[in-house]
Amino acid sequence: MPNLILTYFDFPGRAEPIRVALFIAGLPYQDKRLKFPEYAALKEQGVFPLGAVPTFEVDGVTMTQTAAILRYVARVGNTTLYPNDPLAAFVVDSALDTFNDTLSHELTPSLMERDMAKKLEMRAVFKAGPMLKVLQYVEGLAQRFGKPFLGGTDLSIADLVVAQQLLQIRAGGLDGISPEDLDPYPHLNALTDAYVNHPSIVAYQKR
Repeated sequence: MPNLILTYFDFPGRAEPIRVALFIAGLPYQDKRLKFPEYAALKEQGVFPLGAVPTFEVDGVTMTQTAAILRYVARVGNTTLYPNDPLAAFVVDSALDTFNDTLSHELTPSLMERDMAKKLEMRAVFKAGPMLKVLQYVEGLAQRFGKPFLGGTDLSIADLVVAQQLLQIRAGGLDGISPEDLDPYPHLNALTDAYVNHPSIVAYQKR
């Protein structure tokens, strides 16, 4: 069994799908949670390969990229989190990379903005542009392939990322974006409901 260390901040964020995947896979790991001053100091020292977290250490080798970490965990854990079927894997990868590369990337600047008026302006642009395109695209994937999950009947690493992001919106955790903004996406909402009620997720929340 490899020695695994996940490094991120002490909140869900981009690391939460990884934590969930590790739990489902039954892989023991060190959950290293940083305070911002500690992160800044380590970043200054060049500890993080790309200057950002999450990072994932495997037997002393530190690597990054959330999607790559999720794929590694799914494979090493010998789970059904990553499909064997090529088309199902394509769907999972497309949804996962779209959320990570587009939605999360485009959302980040407004997360860093402290001026509320500017933040809300940025969120309005985000909601009308990147968020709309991403949700419409992944809704289409969920409509065609969702059973109810993007990879089929089994929970996939893409579902972990998509559901976590949608749950944040449902909870009203993003100023300028309301839960009602998800109303046009019934298949994504069905996916999120199935995620919340999945036995593995219920067990994770009770841990």
